[in-house]
Amino acid sequence: MAATRIIPMHVNKGKTIQQCVKARLDYASNPEKTEEGQFVSSYACDPKTVTEEFMLSKKEYYRLTGRHPHGDIIAYQLRQSFKPGEITPEEANQIGYELAEKLTKGNHAFIVATHTDKRHIHNHIVWNSTDLNCTRKYRNFLGSFRVVQRISDELCLKHGLSVIKPRPYKDRIKYQGHPGAPAKRGFDMLVDIQKKLTEGKGKGYVGWAKVFNAKQITQTLLFLKEKDIRDYDSLAEKAHLASATFDDLRAKIKDCDQRLDEITDLRQHIFNYAKTRDVYEKYRKGGYKKSFYEAHRQEITIHKAAKAAFNKLPKDRKPGGKLPTVKQLNEEFKEVLAEKKKNYSEYREAKKSMQDYVKAKHNIDEFMRQEQLQNGQIRKNDRHTER
Repeated sequence: MAATRIIPMHVNKGKTIQQCVKARLDYASNPEKTEEGQFVSSYACDPKTVTEEFMLSKKEYYRLTGRHPHGDIIAYQLRQSFKPGEITPEEANQIGYELAEKLTKGNHAFIVATHTDKRHIHNHIVWNSTDLNCTRKYRNFLGSFRVVQRISDELCLKHGLSVIKPRPYKDRIKYQGHPGAPAKRGFDMLVDIQKKLTEGKGKGYVGWAKVFNAKQITQTLLFLKEKDIRDYDSLAEKAHLASATFDDLRAKIKDCDQRLDEITDLRQHIFNYAKTRDVYEKYRKGGYKKSFYEAHRQEITIHKAAKAAFNKLPKDRKPGGKLPTVKQLNEEFKEVLAEKKKNYSEYREAKKSMQDYVKAKHNIDEFMRQEQLQNGQIRKNDRHTER
């Protein structure tokens, strides 16, 4: 999952404030991109009147404060993208809403519009620069992209999603003790990191503590110690295997759900076909008369829908060219349901394992990047490109 930096919105030359606000909000809420507005959520405003509500707050701000700053920021926007095929629009919108809540701390009206028109589902988050009391403005700050990224990564881990992968190791500058560098005899990742943390609060610790809660790295080290993971390669491998196991179970559960829906639909069509067969036979033998059709429109329509569903069935679902019986479908339903329950019990455990390992790897990667940054091995301006 990825999230871009916070982007301030200014008034474009030759346009009014309202025109600029409306243009951005209209693009975000575009019905063609949000499935007719189905995936637009908001806080402290109505998506249908959000432009007017933003403008009213700004007029009140000018009246209450008397401030009319040059180059005023009228709103802020943020684009949040997700890995293709990993998330539903509903969950993406929920994560976007949670991100906006944390960034604005509930003090600014915002909308979250989830676009589904691209291969990758993504959010457009727009919030009013004027707060709800109409007395203050949202203040962006240097390095806000790091905060946005951290919050996004935390939310994704919470929802069992992937986070932005670090730059491939071959593209990074190596330093003594970093995974993949020439191995030292007896090198132990846990001992190495603990030494940096305890001996004079090393530079890596200082960098970490500025951006993250230092408690995170401690918890990660305890987790790795419990799992007896002593080197980075083992951690990366376990994180990969845990993610692969989770993805495999999730796919199996999805396949089970799809088959259960198919069986349910097919059973219903078989029942419908049987109930309406006599009526349809009379309709056919009577020469398909319009008057008969009008008198029995519902039964005939249901019968045709059932026949169409039967014709669409793949060959492997019709052994010997015959439809399965309701009894056979009931038996298959029980088997698929049992398989789903079994997979789901494993899925919960696999999800927890995946989250633990992915989060541990993410924290170790971040600690090591902070170590590089503090040691001057990567430039501060390149900090965000390491993600």
